This record gives sequence, C-alpha cells and structure tokens, in this order.
Amino acid sequence: MGRTIAWLSAETPGIDGGGGRRRQFHQIRVLLERGIGVHVATLEGPQDDSRLRELCPVVRFPARRGRASRELRQFLEQVEPESAVVAHVESLPHVLRALRGIPFLLDFHNVNSRWHAAHGEEREASRWRQREQGALRAATSATACSAEEARALGGGTEVAGHGIAPDEWPEAALAAHRAPAAALFGAWDHRPNAEAGRWLAAEIWPAVVAAVPDARLVLAGPGEPPAELLALTGVEHVGRAESLAALLGGVRVALVPIRGGIGARVKFGEALASGAAVVSTSEGAEGFEAEGAFARADGAAEFAEVCAALLRDAERARALGDTGRRLALARLTWERTTEPIVRFAEHR
Repeated sequence: MGRTIAWLSAETPGIDGGGGRRRQFHQIRVLLERGIGVHVATLEGPQDDSRLRELCPVVRFPARRGRASRELRQFLEQVEPESAVVAHVESLPHVLRALRGIPFLLDFHNVNSRWHAAHGEEREASRWRQREQGALRAATSATACSAEEARALGGGTEVAGHGIAPDEWPEAALAAHRAPAAALFGAWDHRPNAEAGRWLAAEIWPAVVAAVPDARLVLAGPGEPPAELLALTGVEHVGRAESLAALLGGVRVALVPIRGGIGARVKFGEALASGAAVVSTSEGAEGFEAEGAFARADGAAEFAEVCAALLRDAERARALGDTGRRLALARLTWERTTEPIVRFAEHR
C-alpha cells in the first residue's frame, strides 16, 4: 500500500445498507483498488460491518463524545494516516476533536438546509446552514453528491456523485420478457421516499390503473410503505429484495417520483442500470447527466400518462431501458464518481 487514510463515519459503510451506507462501501472499495490504505472508524450500534471487515480494518467508537474523542485519537495515533475522510456532516461532531492536525475531506451526502428551505421550514434551514458552513470552515476539502448540492454549499466544494457497481447488475438478471409492472424501491422510513409513496397513491397510480387495468406496482425496501399506497389496486410489497437486480430486471418500468428530496438519489442510477424504463421527476434525477436515457415527468398527470404508456408499449420501454443501462454502465460507475476523493487521498 502507498498512502493511508482514516475513514470516519457515524453511519457504518455497508453494501447491503441504504444509499448512504452503500455509497461509503463502494467509495472505500475504489480507494483500496487504487492502492490507498483505508482504516475505518464507525459508531457502535446495530449496523452490520461484516462485509466491510472483508475489505479493510474496522474499529467501532462509542456515541459518548468525550469517550469517542479519546478512543478515536488513540486509533489515529496507531494508524498514522496522512489524511482522513469524514462521511456525512452529522458525523463531524463525533470526530472533530480527535482530528486536530489531520487534514480531512468532508463528504456531504446531504445538504439538509436545502431540504428544510424547500419545505418552508426556515428556522431549521437557518440552523443547518450555520452548521454546514461551520463544517466547511473546519474541513480541508469538501465534496457533495450533485452540482446542485455543491452550489448550495458555496465555492470550493467538488462533486463526487453517486454511482453504480456494474457487477451488481449482470445481464443474467434481466428477464427476456418483462412483466407489465412498475417498481418503486427504497427505505420507507426515509422521509422523501414516504412522501413519494403518498404522492403516487393520491395522484398517480389510480390514473395508471385506469389506463392499464392489469398494471402491477411492486414495492421493495425495508420498512412499511404508506398505508394508502398499500391499499391500492395492483400493489404488492415484497420487503427488502434479496436481489434488486433480479427484481428490477423483471419489471418494465422503474419509478423515481421524488419531490424535493435530500441529496442525490442512489436509486436513480441503480434504476438505470437495471434496464427497466425509468420514469423520474427532475428532483429524482438530480445529480446525474442522463438526458435521453429516462422519461422525465414532474406533474402527477404527466407522470401517470408516461408510466401508463410505457407499461402498454413493451418495445418502447425496452428501448428506453436499454439506453439507460448503457449510459449507467459506461458513465455512472463508482470508479468515475469517487475520483475527487481519490485525488484528495493521493495528494494530501
């Protein structure tokens, strides 16, 4: 190994976790493949670290700030990293005292001030802005997951977008004949996903079924989807999918009806990689350069119309899905999107 970095996070990187955990796992994998030694320190708790330990050394630190600082300082003294990466601005209070003297990159998964401002929650937006700007002053460098998020933080923030791992989306997972079904996936305790489900239930899916009576909607992901969505005709909840590639590889359409979500959506790139025809709002596609590779629909009536048309027309859906898959596998890999973090680790 050449250079060594410490990777610090209150959330445990994990390939089987939600979007933020998967983002970290794949970023760490890329750093290791580039010959950079990575030692991870992550908060104690129930999040599984077994797959992460197959990649690199891992220690768990306590939530109590004073004790965490002492244990993290000991960890850093043992590892002697040239630099560090802190994942999530929420992780910074746990680790900042221990990092004194060590240059670090702060990877903003979410710019929370944008979310609260978009929802008219100005007091919370102001509180988060102060916190984010203080974090930027403390960090040596910073990255965000989309150009929009980087602009919200101000000058000097680079973009390290979300990506996909091509080996997780094999050709063998794609069905030769896809069912006239749509899929919506994500962690249902994540507020943007729950809001997307309620919007789909109230204004979109009933219109889709009216146009395509045999249409099915498959819901996947941990947690409980909104009750009003589960109550609709043609809806099935399968829970956490054992293979997301196989689930999406068997449906005709993948839906990303996110409005005003936090950060960029890992699910958008994954939906493209699946070969399903992707229907997304502008917010759902934020952070990805994919024009022509998906169907954009921002209003409820337009979203329902586009979804119904693709469910009716297998060839049109296949053509759009093939375009999206080619783009994802060629341009949206973690190897490409992690490059700003690799540069920081190589040169600090």
